[in-house]
This record gives sequence, C-alpha cells and structure tokens, in this order.
Amino acid sequence: MTLYFDLNTFVDSADDDLLRRVDRRVATYYLAVPLAGEDDRVTVATACPDNAGALRVLERLLEAAVVPVAGSEDELLATIARLYPETAPGQAAIMAWTDDPAWANAVIATANAFGRALERPVIILDATTTPDEVIARAGYDFSLIVARAADGAGLERLVRRSPVSLLLVRGDFAPVEHSLVALRGYGSDFATLERVYPLLAREGAGATVLPLSPGQPESGRPNGGPFNGNPSARRHLRKFLHETGCRHFAVDIRLSQGDPVGQIAGELARGEYDLLVMAAEAEGDFVWRVLSRIEGEQAWPGRPVLIVKPPVNYEPGIRD
Repeated sequence: MTLYFDLNTFVDSADDDLLRRVDRRVATYYLAVPLAGEDDRVTVATACPDNAGALRVLERLLEAAVVPVAGSEDELLATIARLYPETAPGQAAIMAWTDDPAWANAVIATANAFGRALERPVIILDATTTPDEVIARAGYDFSLIVARAADGAGLERLVRRSPVSLLLVRGDFAPVEHSLVALRGYGSDFATLERVYPLLAREGAGATVLPLSPGQPESGRPNGGPFNGNPSARRHLRKFLHETGCRHFAVDIRLSQGDPVGQIAGELARGEYDLLVMAAEAEGDFVWRVLSRIEGEQAWPGRPVLIVKPPVNYEPGIRD
C-alpha cells in the first residue's frame, strides 16, 4: 500500500545528511526526496512510488531501506526547489570515444554536430581508452558521451555504468530531422524531453512522442488504451505539447499497446526516424532490452540512440 503525505509538513524538518546523499540532480531525475530516517529505514517522498529501479538506487545512496510515500509531481518539484540550493547550469563538455579506429570519423562528426546543437565543447578520447576509463572520466565535467564500442560487452558496460547520458553511434553521421521520443511515465520523462528541445530548434526538425503503455495487466483485462494505462506519461506529454506549441516546434504523437520494448521496436520499423531518445532507470535493464531487440531484428539499422541517464554511478546488479 502506498502512503500519501502533505510534503509541506516535512520540508522544515528534512534531514540535511540525507539530502547530501541524494543531491539535487538525482532528486530531480527521479522526482524523489529523502525526508527522514529511523533505524535502518528512510522515508522518501516520490512522484513514482512504483519505480522499483529508482527505489533501489535510492536505497544504495541512502544505505537504508526506503519507505516510499507518494506526492504529486508539482509538489515534489516545489519541494526540491525549497530544499536544495539553486545551481547555475553547467557547461559540461561532450566526450567523443570509440575503441574502433574505423568508426572515429562517424563518432567525431556526430559529437561535433551535437556539440553545436547543445552549445557544448567536444573532447575526443584516444581509441586506446578502455570503457572503464571512459566511465571513470565521464563523471568529471561531461554531460554526454558520444560513443561506439567495438564489442557487445563494452557497449553493455557503457549502457549500464555510465554516469552521464549516452549517444550511441550506429552508422555514419546524418542530420537528425525526426526523432522518436519514448516516455515511460517516470520522473525521468522530464530529463528526456529536455534533451529533445535543442534538437527541435533546427529548422524543419520534428519529433514523434510515444507514451509507452505498460502492457497487458496481469488480470488479462484490457487497460483501456495507452493513455489510460500510463497517466503519468499522459501528463508529461500534455506539458511537452504545450511547451513545444508555444515554441512552434513540430511534434506528433503515436499511441500503441503491448510490451513496451515491442512498442518502441515496432514504431521504429514503421516510421522514418533519425534518432531514438529514451531514458534509463537505475542500471538500464529496460534500455538494454530495447537495444538488443532492435539490433537483433535489424529493422532500424545505422541510426543513433540517445539514452538519457540518471546522474549517479552504479554498483552491479541495480536494475530498472
């Protein structure tokens, strides 16, 4: 059973030590704030109490069992603004890396294009740099890794362990004219959509938003369609459409049902997309299943995938 609390009653008594363990970036990504600890448990207010991967990450950061209490997204955002000091947006660089010299030109061209779009400098790492060294360096003044790993093991390590977002290069660089953006109904939707705005600023660029249905309920009864099945994704989509409409960006919507991984793979196979954007929770088990599916089916070859990552490092075994 999920408990609901008025966050205003907790803000003035929040534990500063707990807030230091879960910094503002993590709290914003997961829409979760630790409020109080007792014995080996910590009460965490969250807009997504069913996000098991996020709760496991918070348990690792807090070194305690998490007791989730539900709060609205608006309440959580207001609480984060009150509890955490405002920080100026950083100008972290984009890292370009591949351990396969044959892919160097494609990776560098892609990194430079995104550097221009995001107004960030690009730093190129040598091909002799290992995936573990890339992961270690990414935690210092980088906001995005543009990468191509020579083998599946290196790729999986990057996807699961990178502390910053990843742009996976899967072919020669081409301009991104139309993106497919998958929304899962978690707090990470906001970070996902923020990544899309600079890409839409290009003249003629557009995006299709896919709010993922959670699939068939265990009862076997229909869930009433994608929107009824994922009300959080619906709210995030409405906000995104309002903001993009104000900026006159070209955005449309696709509705689908079934297995969420299959929803993404099917839409990629049907549409003409230049980029897939999706968010990882915890160590990225969901996004790895998507990557494995589209690679295995070869229905959408050669196009890049942008994986929005939570801003924390992970120990092995923390899955979403």
